Amino acid sequence: MNVVGIRLSMSKLRFALVGTGNIAKQHVKAIIACGHELAGVCNLTGAKAMDFMNSFAGQEGVAPAVEGATVFTEVSQMLDILKPDVVYVTTPHLSHIDIACLAVRRGIHCIIEKPLDISLAKAHYLLEESQRTKALVSVIAQSRFFPCTERVKNAIDDGKIGTPALGVVSVQSWRDQAYYESNGWRGSWTKEGGGVLVNQAVHELDLLCYFLGEVQSVYGIWRNVNHPYIEVEDTAQAIVTFKSGASANVLVSNSIYPPQDTFVHIMGSTGDTLGVQTHGGLEANAGTAPSSFRPFNDIFSLYDEEKRKSYLEKDYAEISDESWSYYFFAEQIKELAKAIENQKNGIKVRLRSTIKDAVGSMMIAQGIYLSQREGRMVTAKEILDDSMNQLTHPQPLVEPKTEPKAESSDEPQAEASPAGADEPAAEAVPAAAADTTPAAATPETSVQ
Repeated sequence: MNVVGIRLSMSKLRFALVGTGNIAKQHVKAIIACGHELAGVCNLTGAKAMDFMNSFAGQEGVAPAVEGATVFTEVSQMLDILKPDVVYVTTPHLSHIDIACLAVRRGIHCIIEKPLDISLAKAHYLLEESQRTKALVSVIAQSRFFPCTERVKNAIDDGKIGTPALGVVSVQSWRDQAYYESNGWRGSWTKEGGGVLVNQAVHELDLLCYFLGEVQSVYGIWRNVNHPYIEVEDTAQAIVTFKSGASANVLVSNSIYPPQDTFVHIMGSTGDTLGVQTHGGLEANAGTAPSSFRPFNDIFSLYDEEKRKSYLEKDYAEISDESWSYYFFAEQIKELAKAIENQKNGIKVRLRSTIKDAVGSMMIAQGIYLSQREGRMVTAKEILDDSMNQLTHPQPLVEPKTEPKAESSDEPQAEASPAGADEPAAEAVPAAAADTTPAAATPETSVQ
């Protein structure tokens, strides 16, 4: 199944997929479209893994579904039996780095769904392991591959707006109760690691860092406006400063209906403005399909209106409605495949979204959580130190609320459960396999 506009990679790779949830099928379609092989899948529930593998039965490049040979319930077993070229991680956020570490320690390359993980600190350990074994790690950030994004990035790098000075991120979307109830890990601190900041707005925060560089400080607040059945934030605001000298305003929310346009804007010292509109209105509402919206340069003062219209017409001419959902996943797979080949040939490797890159959006999200807790601006070092402390001495990000005593009763009132406490608590699990990784959920017990 080779889709028009997706060129075959130069060498065929064997992929193993960990996690068979909602987004996993789009990633498999991207693997197949690039001419690579799906060698096996892993899920904690064997029946789910088997059903998933069978759903692609007969397609070119997909191995037959055979328990213990191409279908697994344990990651380590799958890696040791299949010895794939690339592991594709699409599990809930909590287990991303744990699974990736199992792969890179074996010298196996990885693609990890966003966000990189719920722990900023663990990214440090994954980076060390990947550098030691030379395993490449690409973190899904398909927005970096949009043609309109490339124009903004190139214009900034070429100095066409002078020095980037200001940024704006606006994500005003909507998620309903059915969305959060669709998976048990959604809406929890321990499993999802946050709300709109780490899931829906992660792409826009990633683009902000792509354009402006490393985060220096964060001053922010978060709230839960109208989703009392989840623990995490549905709304957040922040002022972010960058080591480049730029600053940015951030407003992200899942509490706005109907949803509004989603965008990232950059202003330079010349007064010129650059922008990417990543979603349009109702298209930002989960479950709206098929999507007719295509990201474009909605603010781009370096070009006139006719030029921008011509870009929009050309950018997606070769992308069908069917392939739209996975086209830019395929672009990222192609980039990784090329990087693997270059590495073998001693040529410099280029990846647009590495572990270091993926840390930026995590730094902003976790900075907002820490800033609200401290009631002040927090630095990048403080954010990382706090994450390290959370990893070794876990503490709740939010103190449980208590109901005031009723004046008419002498009996003590029971402490109220935090929002979302009806969800089952995360199971206690042993530490990850290697001594170099702090205690965390083992991948075998985390895969969904």
